[in-house]
Amino acid sequence: MNDQYAEIKAELELTKKELLSRLMQTAKYEVSQELFFHNDQSEKEKIVMNHIKEDLRDVERALNKFNSGIFGICEETGAEIPIDKLRILPTARTIFEFSFTDLYDRSNVIPLHKENHLHLVEQK
Repeated sequence: MNDQYAEIKAELELTKKELLSRLMQTAKYEVSQELFFHNDQSEKEKIVMNHIKEDLRDVERALNKFNSGIFGICEETGAEIPIDKLRILPTARTIFEFSFTDLYDRSNVIPLHKENHLHLVEQK
């Protein structure tokens, strides 16, 4: 494994620790709140907890791919996902997760002319 992939793996492991910590804190808060009263805040906490669990599953899946030697391989095409894309989204499962951002990549945007377009309106 090269250094670039090692950095991504270290980041994923750190993210996993942070997510587990947040999950435990959220669970403790939720239990303490349910003992006293039920309100809208507990519903929000359940939503937050579900998002944390989803993120944790994504991170664990990516770490399992490292252990299996298939990290960075698109699940749909079998193509290698570019390392610059994996640095942005290390939990990416397919190359298609980046297609929207590729459409609007700043390097592909045509620069706007700085001239004033009012003269077009005035000429009519």
